[in-house]
Amino acid sequence: MTRSDARQNRQLIMQAFHKATREERAHLPTMSEIVTLSGLGRGTVYRHFPDVGALSFSFMAEGYEALFTESRTALNNAKNKEETFAALKDHMQRYRAFTHQHLYLLTTPECKTSDGYALAHKSQRQCVRRAFRDLANLGKSSPPLLDAAVDLIARAADPEHLHACGVNQNAPDRDAEADIEMALDLTRELLKRFQ
Repeated sequence: MTRSDARQNRQLIMQAFHKATREERAHLPTMSEIVTLSGLGRGTVYRHFPDVGALSFSFMAEGYEALFTESRTALNNAKNKEETFAALKDHMQRYRAFTHQHLYLLTTPECKTSDGYALAHKSQRQCVRRAFRDLANLGKSSPPLLDAAVDLIARAADPEHLHACGVNQNAPDRDAEADIEMALDLTRELLKRFQ
């Protein structure tokens, strides 16, 4: 199979997934549904994606990659604490909006147990950790409280947090601004412990 055939097959699988998930469902579509909708053979579909969790994260990977790339660039370009704090706030707002937009996919059991979910979770914490280290002038050091601080701050935009708070992707996320401001206030307070 040529590279262009593989790319075309991958695109057909992604289109089938998009068609199957345009509306909120109780569960992600099955791989059998994706095989049928894509018009490809079962082996071809499974060669590209081992499970529907991996497929769903591949489907959203472009959005995640763009989000994290923009955040990393803003943090790298920040010249002072005010710019770093602004980059953190912007990251939290964009991550929360992205999470809200894809909430039902992100909270299905198939997604929560996928490698993609773990990778997004790790990337979210890396952005917050980078901002916090810069704000606290920690460099590469990792004081014992650092991970606890990062987890508390990052939580305001995590899918499980939104789901536990009753946020629904089909309704406005009315608490987004307040939750992010609370996380940023917590950041300010925690930074005092590192100075």
